[in-house]
Amino acid sequence: MNAVVVLGHGSRAPGASEAMERIASILRGRRGERIETAHMEISEPSLVVVLERLHADGFRRVVLVPYFLHHGIHLREDIPGILDNVRSRLPDLEIVTAPHLGYDDALVDVVERRLEQAMAMEVR
Repeated sequence: MNAVVVLGHGSRAPGASEAMERIASILRGRRGERIETAHMEISEPSLVVVLERLHADGFRRVVLVPYFLHHGIHLREDIPGILDNVRSRLPDLEIVTAPHLGYDDALVDVVERRLEQAMAMEVR
């Protein structure tokens, strides 16, 4: 069976990860895989800690889902570097990286919905 890691940025702001955690919770209810969350920096647990824990629990295939809109340095450099390091220490752990959120037609609908919500607000 696969395990899934939803990977976000991390933040010092309280509650900053709530949306990502909520998505992971919904996925847990819908899917058969084990679903975990991790953070690139600041927040815990880190990606390395989660991958090591999954390996220790017997998982040998992990699907990494980057919860990022933009294809920035974390996606281009940091995550591949972390994964190379983990793979060198845990060669029997297969890690597959899903595409980041990036562009998707569904996001157009979300942005439009937020726009409509803002248009309906009173100016304060």
